[in-house]
Amino acid sequence: MLNTETNTPAMARRVAKAFRLTFGEHRRIQTDFEHGQWWVTERGTGAQWAVNDCDGGIAEFDFEQVSFAYDE
Repeated sequence: MLNTETNTPAMARRVAKAFRLTFGEHRRIQTDFEHGQWWVTERGTGAQWAVNDCDGGIAEFDFEQVSFAYDE
């Protein structure tokens, strides 16, 4: 099973930590497990990223932005 297919509180924390290390600690985010994978939503703006497994990277995650902030 891939990391992004693992629905546990520990994996949610790993995803959030990797996202903040990638995009900045100041981001207010929410992680959700839907459709068999992890998603990250930036609170306040609504921007969303799909979380992907990868070799290397931060905590072996990559983030694909799938929607932008409400005002963009």
